[in-house]
Amino acid sequence: MNQYDDFKAIIDAYLNQNGKSAEYKSNLHETSFSDAESVYLYESSQIDLEVINMDSIAQGPYRKIRFPESDKKEDSISTNDAFIICNDNMWYFIEFKNQKLNKTKDSVSKKAYCNWYMLLDIIYEMERKQRLETFWYANPIEFAREHVNFILVISEDKNPMEAKRIQDSITAGERYVPVFLEKLRKYIYHDVFLHTPVTLERYFVKRISLSDL
Repeated sequence: MNQYDDFKAIIDAYLNQNGKSAEYKSNLHETSFSDAESVYLYESSQIDLEVINMDSIAQGPYRKIRFPESDKKEDSISTNDAFIICNDNMWYFIEFKNQKLNKTKDSVSKKAYCNWYMLLDIIYEMERKQRLETFWYANPIEFAREHVNFILVISEDKNPMEAKRIQDSITAGERYVPVFLEKLRKYIYHDVFLHTPVTLERYFVKRISLSDL
């Protein structure tokens, strides 16, 4: 098995140990669904990747394990839409936002810390039974700074100026990163990226072949 499969095996063992289940295996198209407007940011016609649907874990089994007296979805810990581990042991959280970029700051920042906490909680609970050999159990903060990345994907329709700036920056061999994302890189992540669905496919998805996962 590759590292991504090893991680899914830990999730399965965690759910089984706690008598829970979740349909967490998904793809970019499905996890890009916007409940507010019932639209998908990442089209089904685009090249896709299998990812872990973080919400399906957080809003179901994880909440019921950690907060069993609650039956409210809104009591769930905040998580990103998707998660994937590549074969070079680089981890990626992916968040889709169908709104103006300047309105995403608080939500994105909150999810950054909450989602990392949830994964650490699961990883350490399962440490004695099923270890993730490539994870640095002795120093998870340093592991995040070396291996964990964040990708924010924004709607082109809602952010035409930002979408142009993203593409122009890439064409110039540069990268456009808003200050609030840069702060996340300083405090928690190895790197951060801002994409539209088009640039996500072109500069991330297409570069990840099946052999890379």
